[in-house]
Amino acid sequence: MENYHDNIVNKCVMERISFVWRSDNILHYQVSEDAHITMDDINASLEVVKGWGKDNKYLHLFQAGHNSSVDNEVREWAASPDQNQFTIADAILVRDRAQRLIANFYVRFNNPIKPTKVFTSQSEAINWLNEQGSIYSKANPNWHKQTIK
Repeated sequence: MENYHDNIVNKCVMERISFVWRSDNILHYQVSEDAHITMDDINASLEVVKGWGKDNKYLHLFQAGHNSSVDNEVREWAASPDQNQFTIADAILVRDRAQRLIANFYVRFNNPIKPTKVFTSQSEAINWLNEQGSIYSKANPNWHKQTIK
């Protein structure tokens, strides 16, 4: 995984998705190049995250590999209340025009119920996620202290 935070709490590498739990409570997901993500991939990653703490909440940074795609069922699930068990906010990091079009389509037409924004800059995405975390922590002051349970 490239460009991750120095203080990693935990990490997981799967066939099509890799992710790290950063000390700032960002789960940074990286989708492999040419991967097509299905609900099987999502369910496998959810089992890992549940193992880290079934009551934990995270800020999600999604970074798609070149020529990767996401199944329609995954997009519908991601926008639904069911997905929000572990989610405070989602930042989608895009690298090209095609990814930007797909990400913007998701935000506009799937209308996710949690704060979701598309970025071309990783640092801007992380800054925005940290702002969302600050807002969340005002009502949940122990959030920054969550650990693997």
